[in-house]
Amino acid sequence: MNIPSSRRATYTNNDITYTWDNVSEIKYYNWMKMTSPEKREDFTVDGFPFFIQIEPTNYCNLKCPICPAGGLGFKRSKRHMNLGEFKSIIDDMEDYLLFITLWDWGEPLLNPELPEMISYAAERDIKTVVSTNCNCMHFHDEAYMERLLRSGLSTLILAVDSLHQDSYEMYRKKGDLAGALAGIKRVISLKKKLDSETLLILRMVVMRQNEHQIAAMRRLARNLGVDRFSLKTVNPLYIAESSDKDIVPKNPRYRRYQYKEGTFERLRKEYTCDIVWRQCTIHSNGNIVPCCWFYDEDHKAGNVLSNGGLKRLWNSQSYRDFRRKILLDKESISYCKTCTFNYKFSRAGWFLQTLDLTQSRKDQYTYLLKRYVELNMYPNLLKEIIRTRDKVKSFLGCNK
Repeated sequence: MNIPSSRRATYTNNDITYTWDNVSEIKYYNWMKMTSPEKREDFTVDGFPFFIQIEPTNYCNLKCPICPAGGLGFKRSKRHMNLGEFKSIIDDMEDYLLFITLWDWGEPLLNPELPEMISYAAERDIKTVVSTNCNCMHFHDEAYMERLLRSGLSTLILAVDSLHQDSYEMYRKKGDLAGALAGIKRVISLKKKLDSETLLILRMVVMRQNEHQIAAMRRLARNLGVDRFSLKTVNPLYIAESSDKDIVPKNPRYRRYQYKEGTFERLRKEYTCDIVWRQCTIHSNGNIVPCCWFYDEDHKAGNVLSNGGLKRLWNSQSYRDFRRKILLDKESISYCKTCTFNYKFSRAGWFLQTLDLTQSRKDQYTYLLKRYVELNMYPNLLKEIIRTRDKVKSFLGCNK
């Protein structure tokens, strides 16, 4: 494979595309291979993950009803990953890693060493994303947040789903909306003071109780001064499918999945998993699992802290057995049976909107109009309009 001198890599996460310029040869070559890894007969992979998910902690201060770290609960012990453990993961994978999401099941900002973890990754040109419920003690600690905003953190997602406490706490159990919003204002002010480059995203998950507040939440995001407003569809993954009727929006255009007409029965599809070939999740205790759906300890491919690191485990017999089982017998694994990719997505998919608020109002409205057309117009009519537009542009000699 020819390696261009610029060696530019890209990766899209949470509807945002990140770029790296002039990465090392080994990292670039690995990224090229792992964007679409070859599925070998012996279930090994010729390459290592350039994206992984690391759980800094599985403690959480809220009790969200459909979350294993909250209302549902899980069996594994609660613990913070410490800085030394995190460094050992980075040192092991430094030649290959480009991107880390620093959460799984828990509130990441509860880990007192999180800013130092991020700094260690950022010094090695590894981009990082953290999501917070904006309610934990460290979010309201200016010294901690200054360390976080100075750490080189790429993106901080601020999860707020409603404008009213009653609808807010229907999902964010034990959450304080007024306190969360006050904390966000302080963080925005601190970011400006420090001239931090961390991207701040206000994230709304669209559910039954808040679907009528979308426009108001978008205005709030503008008024607060965050960089982006993200509108994500709810995924009631860890509760019975029959409970979808209690949480998914009434408006079908706001749902993640397609349903049998007149019901809340999800439409299934055939799906062959490739996630287990290209990425992984590491729990706060070091256990390695294929992805974030595996929230408990009943399935694992080993432990990166006690079994020699991810690089050694990636093509180990235990990991190869995991890939074999998921490929050939995934119905025997409860997490795989309820995986989001087993169902037909709606036109919205994971995200209804990801609006860049740093753009001009004209560009923002253009984007919103485009998304509205994409989600509401009949697909065949939309295709015909696009086809006609392209013909007109070609006739007029337009380049754009």
